[in-house]
Amino acid sequence: MNQTECHPPEEVAPGIFRLTIPVPFQSLKFVNLWLLADGDGFTMVDCGWDDEATRERLEAGWKEVLGGKPVTRLIITHFHPDHMGASGFIAQRWGVQPLTTQLEWMAGHAAVKSLYSDDIELRAQFYARHGLSDELLALYRKDTIQYDAGAWLPESFTRIGEGTTLEIGGRTWRVLIGQGHSPEMALLYSAQDDILIAADQILPKITPNVSVWPWEPEADPLVDFVSSLKTIAEHVGEQTLVLPSHREPFTGAAQRIAELQHHHVERLNHLRQLLARAPKQRVGDLMEALFKRALDGHQVNFAVGEAVAHLNRLHALGEVERHIDGTGQIDYSLISSGVSPDIELETAP
Repeated sequence: MNQTECHPPEEVAPGIFRLTIPVPFQSLKFVNLWLLADGDGFTMVDCGWDDEATRERLEAGWKEVLGGKPVTRLIITHFHPDHMGASGFIAQRWGVQPLTTQLEWMAGHAAVKSLYSDDIELRAQFYARHGLSDELLALYRKDTIQYDAGAWLPESFTRIGEGTTLEIGGRTWRVLIGQGHSPEMALLYSAQDDILIAADQILPKITPNVSVWPWEPEADPLVDFVSSLKTIAEHVGEQTLVLPSHREPFTGAAQRIAELQHHHVERLNHLRQLLARAPKQRVGDLMEALFKRALDGHQVNFAVGEAVAHLNRLHALGEVERHIDGTGQIDYSLISSGVSPDIELETAP
């Protein structure tokens, strides 16, 4: 992405500035970072993908926004490389130790060291077991970028978690935890000004990816995602200013949460309808019906993971049978159907 496609730094609320950073993912284009005026310095929320373009953009943004003041604190919402990637650069540049949750920190370090959680070929094998075509597998391998290509992480951090409060620039921010998209994402909510720094948990116009990954193939992340949305909904309302990590700031948090829940109702019901057509269907058989538009390799990665997440939810509800044959190939059959009017996503019996 060309830096000219990014927005210039802007003040979105008193003492809160948005800085947009390019990311190497065509569908996202840029990530929003937040600079919060904080006494003699600034607190920064999220980092961007670590490459030369990001560093140049950061330096230019700091020069324009900081007014000669330093970054005195860095908060990382979650481990994905467009959020945590440049944390090593920022930590070294300003002499700060990042604040984040323990699970996000551990996930980032596992990925940057190219351990199990970031094995591209392992994921390709998992997708093949779900019947993904050779064409889509080749596209996935071609377009997927290794985590450590855009991440330099510091060696230590300060832990925050659910309910942690942070005093920043005269505001009290409470940490709320989002799950489903990542393991322990930190959102920041200021009740006094009704502002939510929402990370990737609540996005306008696009839905956060909720996926199953090969290292936890029977996971049920949709329950975690919806459960955390319900908790967040207890704090926010229609007038809440939402500062998302992608796209534009907006108001109407409660409505957007309801829309996200409804989206997953529709996905579950669509899968029920597709599975009713024939038994023993594989994710590869369902891809064209589930995803109407052409996917790049990066999107294939998320599309398969999200399809499996919804199938795992139906399996947990006792509506779908999952069969694994002697070669590890996986298919699904509908055994009962309870079309959901809402997204309560009942826990399995």
